Amino acid sequence: MNYEAANLVQATGTVKLDGQPLANAVVTFESPQNGTQSYAMTDTSGSYRLQFDSNMTGVTQGEKLVKISTTRKILGLNQSEGGGETDPANEPKSDRSQEVVPAEYNRKSKVIVDIVPSRTVYDFDLKSKPQ
Repeated sequence: MNYEAANLVQATGTVKLDGQPLANAVVTFESPQNGTQSYAMTDTSGSYRLQFDSNMTGVTQGEKLVKISTTRKILGLNQSEGGGETDPANEPKSDRSQEVVPAEYNRKSKVIVDIVPSRTVYDFDLKSKPQ
């Protein structure tokens, strides 16, 4: 992979749910054009730093669809083995933990951000119940 050609932006931020830090949430920034994504997991303070892949941090420039989930699994991030990314809807009910993030921020997300080199912080303050 030619990382220089990818023009990665070092993106970080925090995720809050109802004003409280959201720990252990998977954050993905997905490209609507080609489906590539950068990903991260929030720490106990809700902070994250996007990974482009297992070797490099960052995210490619341009529009990204943001999804945040406490149940999504990504190989190498919060899952040590298996066949890559999994969708909680396809897991047996006994294996599912309860999603605390509303669907409009994950499965049905319409949250779009524009990644530009001049902006490196992308914070999200989610509401558990729409206003």
